[in-house]
Amino acid sequence: MGTNEEQNSGECISGNLAVCAFIERSHLFKRLKKEDLTALYEAGKLKSFKSGEVIVGEGDTGNSMFLIVTGTVQVITGPEMTPVKLAQLKRGAFFGEVSLLTGRPRTATVVAVNDVELIAFSKQAMEPILRKYPRVRKLMQVVMEGRVRMTIEKSKDPT
Repeated sequence: MGTNEEQNSGECISGNLAVCAFIERSHLFKRLKKEDLTALYEAGKLKSFKSGEVIVGEGDTGNSMFLIVTGTVQVITGPEMTPVKLAQLKRGAFFGEVSLLTGRPRTATVVAVNDVELIAFSKQAMEPILRKYPRVRKLMQVVMEGRVRMTIEKSKDPT
């Protein structure tokens, strides 16, 4: 499955006040200091995807995570002929944390359900944040562990 993760380079968000305010209020980043938020604003890229577009593909190499600004994405796993729907994620949710934290390939395919705007943060941009703010890493790990459990459960009973 081809993805648009790398082809869609995105626009810098540092001048977009609405998007910067969204990041500042997000559950993941709300306790960051101003200078660290500024670094995220400078590193973040706003990316747009149309309904049906594959954002990331299961098994692909990944070096970024995404925060959903608008729209809904479907997270699926398994063979193309019999995919298992794991979750639908909406505004404020993030994905891509597994590859970012572990360096492993993408564990699921993420498809835009409708038109979606995301903020992409590279591993290079996130590493200093994760070192400085253990709470951010811990929150991402807790979400990742919950998603692993959900994937196992849904894989056993995909209904």
